[in-house]
Amino acid sequence: MRILVYLCYRGYSIKGTFSALNKPISSTNYLQDILEKAILCFCPARRPKILLSTYTECNVHSLCNTATIDFELPGKQKLGTGELNISWFKFNLNRILIEKKRTMRILDARFVHDAFEPKLAAIHRTYLYRFITDPSITIIEQPLSTYLSSPISLTLLRSAISLVHNHLIDYSLFTLPEARNLLKDTHRIVGIQLSEAPNLFSNLKIKSSTNFCLQLTCTNFLYQMVRRLTTELIQVAQEQLTLEQFEQRLYSSNKYLSMNNEDKLLDINGLYLQNVMYDEQDFQRYVTYTTTLTTKKNVMYPLAPVLTGEE
Repeated sequence: MRILVYLCYRGYSIKGTFSALNKPISSTNYLQDILEKAILCFCPARRPKILLSTYTECNVHSLCNTATIDFELPGKQKLGTGELNISWFKFNLNRILIEKKRTMRILDARFVHDAFEPKLAAIHRTYLYRFITDPSITIIEQPLSTYLSSPISLTLLRSAISLVHNHLIDYSLFTLPEARNLLKDTHRIVGIQLSEAPNLFSNLKIKSSTNFCLQLTCTNFLYQMVRRLTTELIQVAQEQLTLEQFEQRLYSSNKYLSMNNEDKLLDINGLYLQNVMYDEQDFQRYVTYTTTLTTKKNVMYPLAPVLTGEE
């Protein structure tokens, strides 16, 4: 039996999402290990097989990530869909996470076919980058927002976004060299929307501030691509980079050019994985993978992002 879970978590209390396979589960603080340990408390049997749809960096928050879980009860081969109540499963898993003081919660869960893979089946992923410009940022908002100290020109930001929005671009320069070398195709189409950032609490609203957020959507992003691309968009808005320079980098033929201001990547506090979308019809399909396809799939999509070059 395979269950697809929708989960949220606070990134600054989690080291990252992929599992440290050679370490005892109690000694790690990765998202995959936290989820695995909670399931073992709920169902003390064999270690469950967990596949995450999206591997976020350390300190990246998640409003909704997804993962599939395969687990067995003692003395049984596999559970049938009629042998587990989803509401009961979700309630007890969240209870365990609360008791263990983990900053992760299960939002929803559903049965899927054993061939369903959350990473490959995803239609697109959406990230949200939340910015605040007021210097009187509160201690409540600080871990959940990225503070910009320099003035921002939203006009320049919109112009920079227009160079990227819904265009097919080679994003080789917007990832790590190690990740870039593992990918055959680094072309992506990214949709970007600029909007006003909602205040976390209405009584903390400051009229003079210019809070905003960027929403980036793509089928799958390269490793660190969201953070690096957004950094350069903000640099244009702060007039640290001209539109012409930014456009040259987008279409540069030098695929091994290092990123400008490598040590000045944006603070990651305001970055969220907002959603992972699926085609509802995929949940109803019963797909049988051939040995050749399975082997190819495992080679192309191993778990850790440092191996795939993707998030």
